[in-house]
Amino acid sequence: MIDLLSSAQMKNLDRRTIDEFDLPARVLMETAGKGCADLILENYCDRLDGGVCVLCGSGNNGGDGAVIARWLHQYGYDVGILRVGKGRLSPETQANLELCRKLNISVENVAEDDDGLDLAAEYISGCSLTVDAVFGIGFKGRPEPWLDKFFRVVNTNSDFTVAVDIPSGLDADTGQLENAIFANATLCIESLKLGHILGCGSEVCGVLHTVPIGIPHTFYQDLERVKLFTQEDFLPPARYQASHKNDYGKVYVFGGVPGYTGASVLAANAALRAGAGYVFVLHRLELTGIYAIKLTEALSKAIPELPKSGIPGAKILTDMLADASAVLIGPGLGKDAYALKLLETVLKSVKAPLVVDADAINLLAENPDLCKHLKKPNILLTPHWGEFSRLAGLEKDSLATDCLTPLREFVARHKARVLLKSHYSVYHDAQRTWVNVSGNDGLATGGSGDVLAGIITSFLAQGLEIPEAAINASFLLGKTAEEVALRRDTASILPSDIIAGLFCHKDTGQ
Repeated sequence: MIDLLSSAQMKNLDRRTIDEFDLPARVLMETAGKGCADLILENYCDRLDGGVCVLCGSGNNGGDGAVIARWLHQYGYDVGILRVGKGRLSPETQANLELCRKLNISVENVAEDDDGLDLAAEYISGCSLTVDAVFGIGFKGRPEPWLDKFFRVVNTNSDFTVAVDIPSGLDADTGQLENAIFANATLCIESLKLGHILGCGSEVCGVLHTVPIGIPHTFYQDLERVKLFTQEDFLPPARYQASHKNDYGKVYVFGGVPGYTGASVLAANAALRAGAGYVFVLHRLELTGIYAIKLTEALSKAIPELPKSGIPGAKILTDMLADASAVLIGPGLGKDAYALKLLETVLKSVKAPLVVDADAINLLAENPDLCKHLKKPNILLTPHWGEFSRLAGLEKDSLATDCLTPLREFVARHKARVLLKSHYSVYHDAQRTWVNVSGNDGLATGGSGDVLAGIITSFLAQGLEIPEAAINASFLLGKTAEEVALRRDTASILPSDIIAGLFCHKDTGQ
């Protein structure tokens, strides 16, 4: 997996390298700038012949830009620099701009007025590649009014933009922005940052490249590390030629209420398609006919009800689940007294891996005393942002600004394991934080979460531990949506298309 660092962590790594290795900051800047120039030459050589415009701010990011300009000039390309902002230049940036002037590289100061915007538009539109080195990872908040206009000028006039470390205007810790330069590619200095992936990062950064600058790998060992899950990390449950259905576990899925039975059917079918040996749907007695029609490969069992209350007893449920390899509760479950009894019983008595999703999470939010069970090591919560905000007592919009902090606080408070779902997914427990970004808007359809819950439960039944089951299933769901999108427009993708597409392509582990 790939490290995702906060801005504070990256600054600390820089400082330690400078202090403990007695390595001048200008040497790191030179290494970063030359590495970026070489990477541009290697990957975007065809963009260089029409001229390069390097936008340099006053901080060290601007210094990196000046080094890039100098090396591209050395390689024989036409390069010019636009100096943006009135801030005091860092010593390293000042020195590198002076070197550029000595090499007769044009350095134009952009006035913070309409004439400056006109100059920038003319200069940028006359080049085939723009390098954004205005702000680095220290940027927070909203750009000043003139810079806000300047960013729009860049986005309107640049044919192809390469950002140095992070696109200017993008928060390196949250991926949030008020306005930013949108890059076609981003050259991440030393390591990816959280903001490259979270929030709007994936949309703003374009293609991500990493430029190593020589930070000792031992410095990473003491960091609280967030990891990006990639294709190379994908490892679904193993399959064996000499095996039978009992080797791949028994999944039990609780059925839904009238009108919402489709959710549990999707989950059951996904569990089968993801490799489970058996899948059982446990349903309300009144829905026997519905599930008899809807289920073909999955099996169904009606839940016996107590005569007086019409609600199943704890012992009945416990006995039915005795041979379960993994259990899923939540999709289409409902929130009535019957559903609450089911949830209370499985939280208390199930010892097999238990996935708590959808309506079961909403029941937890309405009955917070049940959250005491979340510390049990066999339980995984899989909320989307709306469900998690209700469960944690948050405003949903606040998660867009920062989802990691409230997720960490919730997990610490309840000693829980959570897969938080949005257009990216974050798995977090007391030991690890893993992020998955596979997928597309084809998953923005009711039922996609039920499919994911079914895949996770299937992987658990086949022997994966909770962290591995959650992140591998999340990756598989997203990767499958990407593969399905090669055959049909994302607007037309259904959850059943995702189920049918599981493991149909070698890149997802066939």
